[in-house]
Amino acid sequence: MVLVSWYDAKDGDTGWHSLEDIKKERLALCHSMGWMVYKDKEKTIIMADYSEFDDEKDGGRHIIIPSGWVKSIAFLDIHRMERN
Repeated sequence: MVLVSWYDAKDGDTGWHSLEDIKKERLALCHSMGWMVYKDKEKTIIMADYSEFDDEKDGGRHIIIPSGWVKSIAFLDIHRMERN
């Protein structure tokens, strides 16, 4: 289990704005939590849901984040969370 903090594109408000105000715009900082499925230099994939049935293993609600957009990855201690 991980908490991935990552930057995403953000639209500006509709209408006319000074170039100075546009230059001050910031990226959106997003946070996604789930199972780490895959990570390399190109992409980071996490999924929110995991299912096992017979011999099948499935995942749901996955997100693929460009690895260059990732600010940080915190590995969560799920065993500690269960005890609390």
